[in-house]
Amino acid sequence: MIFESFRLRFFSCLLAALVLVPSYAAAEDTLSWGVFNFPPFQIIEEPHKGSGSFDGELQTLIARMPEFKHQVVTMSFARRREEFMAGTNFCTPGMFRSPAAALKLAISVPALTHLDNRVIFLKDKAHLFGNSDPINLDTLFNNKKLVGAVVAGRSYSPNIDDTIKHFRGSLNLMIRPLEATQLFQMLLSGDVDYLILFPHEARYLADKFEVVDQITNRQIKGTPPYIYTHVTCTGNDWGRATINKINAVLLAERNQPNYRSFSERWYPPEDQQRIRRYYPAMLQEHR
Repeated sequence: MIFESFRLRFFSCLLAALVLVPSYAAAEDTLSWGVFNFPPFQIIEEPHKGSGSFDGELQTLIARMPEFKHQVVTMSFARRREEFMAGTNFCTPGMFRSPAAALKLAISVPALTHLDNRVIFLKDKAHLFGNSDPINLDTLFNNKKLVGAVVAGRSYSPNIDDTIKHFRGSLNLMIRPLEATQLFQMLLSGDVDYLILFPHEARYLADKFEVVDQITNRQIKGTPPYIYTHVTCTGNDWGRATINKINAVLLAERNQPNYRSFSERWYPPEDQQRIRRYYPAMLQEHR
């Protein structure tokens, strides 16, 4: 009886172990990606769904990392930050180094090259911005006759982010948890006078609303002509191990013609040529 009881307990434990192991392994092998509606970097809506620069990058990573079950979750910039701060295990395909480092995330090698952010406004309001080119953001944000808007939780570039932070709370600078598309509609309706966007981002939205001839932009003083984005993951052992695998893919793919084309997506021909001049410098970066 004692032997029979022991044998039953043994097989019961063995069966429980066999049931639990696959479930645990499956959970460990799931890689969640936080993405957002950020055209033309990430496009989640038709008719151009999946054709953004981050889309191409993410599709490459998913294809080259078959050991994971990939789960793509759409979120806002603000929620992405909250999830990272909470320590949720996930990754995102496009983030600047400065805000990623501030959150102590695991950061990949540079993954894509982008041109500088610009001040975007309607051509018929150009006289309100004077003749300064590039524009000094401190001067612009201090101009009480103009109302600007930026996306809450979004990072633009180090000098732009610092200036936005300094003017947070200003009545003539709206910082809203909205998508760029919504802010662009506010620009067209006259609710705001200018936005800060990437030039090809503004062009994409102008195409969408059929107002290409009405939009213009100016460079921002102190902003570098190009900037890299990185893949980032939660800043713990899991995230660092995952970034090591992601780096292996990026280092193998970054100089391939198809992957290089992701940085050029949605830029006009003249800006594609600029990116091609800057791109080789990114290949030398390994941190």
